[in-house]
Amino acid sequence: MKHYALILFVVLCLALSSSLSPSWASVRKLPSFNLYTLQGEEIPFHPAETAILFFLSPKCSSCLSGLLDLIRNLGNLGKNMPLYPVCLQCDFRAVRDFEESLGGRLTIYLASPELQALLGVWETPAVFLVSRERRVLYQEKGKVSWEALRLSLPSEVKSRPTKEKQTTCTLGLCS
Repeated sequence: MKHYALILFVVLCLALSSSLSPSWASVRKLPSFNLYTLQGEEIPFHPAETAILFFLSPKCSSCLSGLLDLIRNLGNLGKNMPLYPVCLQCDFRAVRDFEESLGGRLTIYLASPELQALLGVWETPAVFLVSRERRVLYQEKGKVSWEALRLSLPSEVKSRPTKEKQTTCTLGLCS
């Protein structure tokens, strides 16, 4: 009877730990793949340092706000971490309009439909934090949590001092 209780305890602990462990705790390695620019340039995805893949759809309002939040939060860290916004199943015109709506500050990449199936990205936004060895350090699909992503960043990125908010004054009114 004691053995059954011990086995039950171990099984319950394993089940509980797997249900509490974050879904992003992945050690899988991404295969080689290419991204494409609007100019038709083929870019092999081989980051020189830890990078963020952000999958989006131009019709997804939470994708745009999530991307802008991500850009702002990364900027506050004081480090230019490579960010690859990837539009899935996108029309060329939609990507061009989306890129222009960002003021040309960021290149939006296109990907083959096989990449979507390969990574299991069926909803947007989706974010992958990828090491230079292409290991997935963090992944999240649906609503992206900056706090969870920030905790998964390498220590050299997290240890950067945050930028102080600059105040601007116009006619004696400061913000």
